[in-house]
Amino acid sequence: MLKKYESMILISPAMNEESAKAENANVHAFIKENGGEVLSTDDWGKKRLAYEIQNVREGFYFINYFNFDPAKTTELDRYYKLNENIIRHNILLKS
Repeated sequence: MLKKYESMILISPAMNEESAKAENANVHAFIKENGGEVLSTDDWGKKRLAYEIQNVREGFYFINYFNFDPAKTTELDRYYKLNENIIRHNILLKS
C-alpha cells in the first residue's frame, strides 16, 4: 500500500538552474520507476544556506510530495546518498 511522503532535496549550486531542475526530474523518474506517484513539487530556487555544508553556502531547494511504497524508502534514501549533486535530503512520512 502506498503512503504519502514529503522529501526535500538540496542540489549543488555548481549546477545551473536548468540542470538542477533536470536532476529533480531524475528523482521523479526514480520514484515512478519504483511504483510511486509524484503529486507535486515546490521549487524554491537557489537560496543561501543557514550554515555551510561541504564548503557550500547556497543551493537549489526542491520539495517533492509523492505516494510511495514504505518498503522502498531505503532505496530512495540510497539513491539520494549516491547522487553527488544532492548535498542534503530528507524523507518524511505525511499523516
